[in-house]
Amino acid sequence: MFNAFGSRAKEFYQNKLAPNKLIASSWSMILFFSTLAILVIYSSHQIDRKVFKISKLSEQLKDLRSKHIDMRTKLMSLSKPTKVAEDLKAIGLSEPTKAPFKIKFSE
Repeated sequence: MFNAFGSRAKEFYQNKLAPNKLIASSWSMILFFSTLAILVIYSSHQIDRKVFKISKLSEQLKDLRSKHIDMRTKLMSLSKPTKVAEDLKAIGLSEPTKAPFKIKFSE
């Protein structure tokens, strides 16, 4: 298969390109298209790299948001008055049975 392709390419060059000296006369155009192709390949690699980075940062953002929601939920449950009262009973404090009163003093 490669021999057939090679022979066809050689035949095409000898019959079409070599007699007209097409390659020798248009080397600047070939250089331009080669440079353009290299730039297109480079820019596509850069875009792929940025897409992967954006994807990774999006995953990290989702993870941090879920951690934030978990911590906020824990904080809300810890600051409930019933939870605070339970924690204070563990160290020996209890809720007052009498209502608070004002101390007035006159001068």
